[in-house]
Amino acid sequence: MTLQNTIADLSARWGLIVAEPFPSTFGLPNNFLAPAVRADGTAAVLKVSGYVSETQCEIAAMRAWNGNSAARLLEADASIGALLLERVLPGTMLSSIEDDQAVQVSAEILRLLWQPVPENHGLRSLESWCDAFDRNRDAIYSGETGFPRALFDRADALRAELLASTDKPVILHGDLHHFNVLRSDRARWLAIDPKGLYGDRHFDVCQFLRNPGPVSAASNRRRLDLFASELPLDRQRLTAWCLVHAVLDACWSFEEGRDFRRKLAYAEETLRY
Repeated sequence: MTLQNTIADLSARWGLIVAEPFPSTFGLPNNFLAPAVRADGTAAVLKVSGYVSETQCEIAAMRAWNGNSAARLLEADASIGALLLERVLPGTMLSSIEDDQAVQVSAEILRLLWQPVPENHGLRSLESWCDAFDRNRDAIYSGETGFPRALFDRADALRAELLASTDKPVILHGDLHHFNVLRSDRARWLAIDPKGLYGDRHFDVCQFLRNPGPVSAASNRRRLDLFASELPLDRQRLTAWCLVHAVLDACWSFEEGRDFRRKLAYAEETLRY
């Protein structure tokens, strides 16, 4: 079934009038994201993703949260990667406010999202999310790629240690940052676009540090201090996960044949956090 036919089918099934896709989705052939209106006049967002397995994890997280600190899931067809979501209005991004306040808002959201992992949850484990270390180890060890083995080994060892020592895993957003937190008339701020993971809550702070643009090491150290105080979290464990997260990101670029040097430079910077 073509994407156009899928949209038509979902519109009929869920009683939707679907508008033109959001401009930010142009050039992303595997994703469709557009405002929609339900038969009762409710504003919504229709999302259809070609990354069906990832979308299934997103659906699982949204169902578990049930609108608590995240956009509400109104309808879903996990078999085709389709979701109908609450339209968060006015939808102003977290990047619009001062940085310390943005940290505090994010901490409030994470505190509510970090729920115990339910049975038959459909979420993806953080261990599985980090498996690019295993997939790329042999190629990196060949010594011909320009990927520094010492940095890889340090992050890989920390990954194993952190995963093994995780106590009381929780539902994780997995991608919480300034563009995935929107101002809401319903609940002040709401999270969108989760990865739908479960594991160590310290991991959920890492992506915030990469946004909304280049950030100095000093600023990110302050952010980590604030997160550690607000939530509270172990400061050293936060730093360790930042390195693992950064090298993981470089591994993804490495295996996709993209330039990974900038991401490695960021990974080196996390050693100062």
